[in-house]
Amino acid sequence: MSILSRAPFLYALCIFLSSPVIANTDNEFDDLDALLNMPLESLADTKVVTATKTSLSLSDVPASVHVITSKEIERSSARSIADILILAPGLHVTKFSDYDWTVSARSKNQGENNTLLVMIDGRSAVNPMYSGVNWDTLPVSLDSIDRIEVVLGPVGTMWGGNAVNGVVNIITKDAESAPKAQLSASTGNFDYKEFKAHHSGQISENTHLSGYIESLQHSPFTDTDKHFEDLRHLKVLTERFGMRADYQNLQNTVSVQFGGIQSREDYQWLTYTPAFLEPATHKNDYDIFFTEMNSQELFAGFQYLHEKLDGDQWENQVWVTHSESDSTNEPASFTRIDLDTRYTFNTQDWGILTVGANARIIDEEYAQFSEKEQYFSPYVRTIDDHKFLNQSYGLYANWAVDVTDSTEITLGNRIQYANITEEWYSQPQVRALQKLADNQRLWLGWGRAVITPSRLELDTTFQENIYDSLYNPNYIFSYYYKGNRNLKMESIDTLELGYRYWQDNRFQLSVSLFYSQHEHVRVYKYLGATDEYYPIDHLHEISSQLIDPLSQETMGGEISAQWKPIDVLQVNANYSYKTIKGDCTGSICGSSDLPVLELENTPSHYATLHIMWDLHPSVWVSSVVNYVSASEPDEALITEYKKRGYGDEHIIWPEIITLDMSVNWQHKPTWPSIKLSAENLGSDQLKEYPEQFGPFANGTQYYAELSWNFI
Repeated sequence: MSILSRAPFLYALCIFLSSPVIANTDNEFDDLDALLNMPLESLADTKVVTATKTSLSLSDVPASVHVITSKEIERSSARSIADILILAPGLHVTKFSDYDWTVSARSKNQGENNTLLVMIDGRSAVNPMYSGVNWDTLPVSLDSIDRIEVVLGPVGTMWGGNAVNGVVNIITKDAESAPKAQLSASTGNFDYKEFKAHHSGQISENTHLSGYIESLQHSPFTDTDKHFEDLRHLKVLTERFGMRADYQNLQNTVSVQFGGIQSREDYQWLTYTPAFLEPATHKNDYDIFFTEMNSQELFAGFQYLHEKLDGDQWENQVWVTHSESDSTNEPASFTRIDLDTRYTFNTQDWGILTVGANARIIDEEYAQFSEKEQYFSPYVRTIDDHKFLNQSYGLYANWAVDVTDSTEITLGNRIQYANITEEWYSQPQVRALQKLADNQRLWLGWGRAVITPSRLELDTTFQENIYDSLYNPNYIFSYYYKGNRNLKMESIDTLELGYRYWQDNRFQLSVSLFYSQHEHVRVYKYLGATDEYYPIDHLHEISSQLIDPLSQETMGGEISAQWKPIDVLQVNANYSYKTIKGDCTGSICGSSDLPVLELENTPSHYATLHIMWDLHPSVWVSSVVNYVSASEPDEALITEYKKRGYGDEHIIWPEIITLDMSVNWQHKPTWPSIKLSAENLGSDQLKEYPEQFGPFANGTQYYAELSWNFI
């Protein structure tokens, strides 16, 4: 069945759902129509804060910024933050299984991606222990999100390390705007069940309070391969909650947040039982058993904003986050304190000057393993010094000034210290904005950002163990992938050029081009192999270590457009292109071009089409088409993997074409709404990673949601 063949069925279904009420000409739908008819805001009316830490019209931000609204989130069929991000240009979103994603911006997509800063209300959601984001356990409800601001390019001046190729800032609704007396229940195939309860209210003249609880259960994978038949009973259970209180009186705004998430994943594990160690009792190569992996995160935050009558602002934030996981790959816990204070001078003659300071203190602790766990498990991550107090301190300033009536210049810099490297580093930026007309802007920018390393790449060792009595009856093979304390700080310089055009609230166009130079890119170097008899007998060790001989040039661009030809129809489209050119210096480069060719092996073309249509005050439909081109690796890279016994497709990123659709029906505002959705229509059992990573196939999923606002 072709990818679009089921679309007429869903549209016909929505016509059927609306037909009993189409003939009703009463005014009972006026309120409902007002709720559904959410206009496309003009760029001049859309306010964003992520690029500069101050509220600016999107039209006047000299950077590549895209906003995903709450309406677009609701009508995307997505059930996770990662899946929502395909709506933004410049991002490569890839799904490994039903709860594992990787997301990259203007760079190669990989699991341990520390070039994209992800935040929730300005609080970092990046796991500092392993340089990545746990997308399935972000402690935020989709129903509580006001918008998601995506800034492409370097924003390190304002946000510090890891804001290198982009920033994703998930901004939640204030307590007054949060859902009120809302209950919802969802069910679908692959054991999907989800329950949500939201409520908000006013508790005093100046104070509002909101909160939610949610529970989610699903299968860890949607791969229908027969090899997984014995694993169909496995489940992933996730529970999250959140509370928010907002107080506003005259010039003072105070916000307090508290929330958390916990996740339990069933999975199959094993312990090797080599016969050469205990021939009498070890009859098989390994013992297989089922266990569970647990993770949790709690956070609390306090934000205070004082707005002076002359336009100046003083804002302070304090966040405390505690996270822990017993995953074998990420066996760690941390407690993080984030402090940020900034003052914005808003003067008519001298422009807008923001000065600020921040501190981040992280009490990190990696788990320790017994000798049996370290050498007889399939893999573990180990470290010698398992405790560390990670500290980072920064000062930053950003100055935007009008040099003419139509030209604005922005200058900024951040000075940061990190005790993990015992280095000071600078992250400057220079940007310019030219007002070509009331509805046109041209902007240019240059920025430098650095990637704050984690102990994962500096100090840990990922150890993979293999035992097979048929081929190697007398040895356990242990592969060590070691960190390196001598790695240099990665830095990226980016030059950008952009253009914006909008026509009231009917049409918006944004175009951006970029060129980036990335220095000190990591790659593993083979160190050698040895036979050891300690700490266990018959141990064959193969070691590699991270080094930083690579550099890369990345160039490309993004185009996004939003069009509302009539009040009830909105069409969003975006296209992105990137290409990577690698280079190598040092001894590892003379013997092989493979590290560079691996770096360059990435898809180049990305596109998304999102259509939202209010067929009737009681019915809306939406569809999202996502496209990612296949990668085109160099023939030398394919040939090398063929020599190792792999096929032609082993390292190729596959072409991806997916179609998601939703239909929503609500008879009256006081009635419950019913939403029917489908994901991966026509693309059942699609793998989004190359075979070399061992990905799961993602199946077509269907689900229904019943939601009711009682007030």
